[in-house]
Amino acid sequence: MATARATVAVVGVGQIGSRHLQGLAGCETSLDVHLVDPWPSAIEVAAGRWAEVGGDADRLIVHDTTAGLPPGLDVAVVACSAAERPAVVGEVAATTRVRHWVLEKVLATSGLALVAISQTLRDAEGAWVNTPRRTHAWYRRLAAAGGAGRPVHLSVRGGSWGLACNAVHYLDLAAWWSGTTVSAVDTARLDGRWLPARRPGYSEIGGTLAARLSDGGSVELTDDLGGGPRTIHLETEAGSWTIDEPGEVARRDDGLVVEGRYEPQSEETGRLVDEILTTGDCGLPTLEESSAQHGPLLAALLAHYRRTMDESAVTVPIT
Repeated sequence: MATARATVAVVGVGQIGSRHLQGLAGCETSLDVHLVDPWPSAIEVAAGRWAEVGGDADRLIVHDTTAGLPPGLDVAVVACSAAERPAVVGEVAATTRVRHWVLEKVLATSGLALVAISQTLRDAEGAWVNTPRRTHAWYRRLAAAGGAGRPVHLSVRGGSWGLACNAVHYLDLAAWWSGTTVSAVDTARLDGRWLPARRPGYSEIGGTLAARLSDGGSVELTDDLGGGPRTIHLETEAGSWTIDEPGEVARRDDGLVVEGRYEPQSEETGRLVDEILTTGDCGLPTLEESSAQHGPLLAALLAHYRRTMDESAVTVPIT
């Protein structure tokens, strides 16, 4: 008897969604994969990237709305933009029964939208947010070598690396390594001017964002909007680290070197979905854990956006 295939949907197949799709081609589990996007050009690019990695065209089912999804999904990957995410999650949940959800960051553009997503998914078997450094073998080796501990002091500095939209990646990394939570986010040293982001309709900002962790640890993120490389510096009781992701090496101040690499999404999603389908769990932060990081971040950024751009704003335009 043939083994039943699992059913997975990727909702929103722009840049990151198409990379999730490529990752699914590497699943050991046999899949039927549904793509949902209203833009034919996005579907065309995504299907081409699926073919590039040897994906079976017969296993790909395309929809321009969520209405065409089957009555049940084993996994839904929601990779649309942040402003759309609460509505899209609601549409998918109203259309089909989804066992497990993987949501892209930034989760939403306001605290109220975070609550809406959590309420929609309160009965899901599992829901996680894709801030994936904690799943990478390299970062797990760094944790074992002394990167994890209490307190953690993490700083990131570089030019034009997308501070607002990527901040939650580093908040999650620090929270994971320290086993604590984000208690406050300070925007006093951010620039007073927001700039257009690469995705139309969204914004970015330079300057420094600072966060406190519940155990006294800290995160400091700086974007000088120049062209300099991004560097990650970590301090724990076990020592001081410099992490060079492009150079694929981390060095501790006592001379210890841990080599590794940042794994692209096109290599991660297959492994992630196999793990979810096999165990019902995965190494990503849960929706609850990630919402606890997103909440203070979004509140602080929205307050800063109101002060500097639009005092009537109810959302902060990041994705």
